[in-house]
Amino acid sequence: MKQFILVAGVDYEFKGVDFRVFCDNRMKRILLANRVKEEMTFKIFDFRRGEVVTHDITYPGGKQATKTTKLTPSPFKSISRANYDRSVSSSGETDYRFKDGQRNTMSILDIYNEVQHIGASAPGTLFELSFFSHSWIDGPILVNSYDDGIMYITVPPSTTPMPFVLPSGMRDPDDMDPRAAKDFISPTMNTTALNNFQKAFHGRGYIWIWGCTFPLPVHEILVKIEHHPSYKERGLTDDVVFKITNFNAAQADFLESWIKTELGGPFPDKKKIEIKFKFLKYFFCKVTRASYTYHIARNAKVKAYGGLMGTYSVYDSGSLPLMSVHKGFVRHFNFYKNYLGFAFDPEGRMYGEYKPGFTCTVPRP
Repeated sequence: MKQFILVAGVDYEFKGVDFRVFCDNRMKRILLANRVKEEMTFKIFDFRRGEVVTHDITYPGGKQATKTTKLTPSPFKSISRANYDRSVSSSGETDYRFKDGQRNTMSILDIYNEVQHIGASAPGTLFELSFFSHSWIDGPILVNSYDDGIMYITVPPSTTPMPFVLPSGMRDPDDMDPRAAKDFISPTMNTTALNNFQKAFHGRGYIWIWGCTFPLPVHEILVKIEHHPSYKERGLTDDVVFKITNFNAAQADFLESWIKTELGGPFPDKKKIEIKFKFLKYFFCKVTRASYTYHIARNAKVKAYGGLMGTYSVYDSGSLPLMSVHKGFVRHFNFYKNYLGFAFDPEGRMYGEYKPGFTCTVPRP
């Protein structure tokens, strides 16, 4: 039986988005396309409601039958504004940060555990793992928690929680969101757990991260490269020199921080940067390999669809809406396709296809 795991994060901006709707729509779309009437199981993890709902789809006598079960009682508490610390920035923007010390809500670890369970009990049956949520370079933002590396514990007879600095590489138990640098290594995943994580997926299985991947400096730098007189959408050779005079200080610093070692040192003059195209390509390749989408693809050993660095997603309209990458990033799409070898998702939503073996060749000066 084909299995699908669909995850709905929390709209921590509280602007009225219910990511559970996208999970339900995804299931409905897959079933509409199931013309051969294969039996399927959909397990939906809803972070906001604290619900785990399973839909078992069978076709007795050729007619679709659905058995829906809810994990009851749920071990997970629902999430509302009360779970967040609210702050207002100087620009008037409201920020909601998941409060520390809340360990009774759903976590990314629960998703990993479900995948590992499939790998141990029904290997090769997981066809899709999808995350519908806000997102950034380090993956889905399921609740907007923080990894501050500090855990508060109470040691009797004292009743006052005391801070405890966590060892390097250990996940913060107050953190419910993914962390690429910690999630696929011990102690979060030992060898057996990682092996089961990989075994869960069918040979045609995949992961899909539907949110944004929009580090603003990456987008800004790419826009300026795309509008540079030396740039071509295809066929540009590695040794073409770009003379860049329109980077602001933050953009120059950001680019330098990623490739200073490969360049052999800092830029001599950040207001007049001279750099070969191969180093610019390497910068975007290196940023891409730092992303959670790449890390989960590499560790699951299956392809993962996700936004390319410097792009963001929008909500669809029409029947059974999902999410897509904003179509205004055509030049970005062409850059990643022509210079980093990216393909795109099969549904035309313009999510990049991150392959487990994606590599970056370090350029020589």
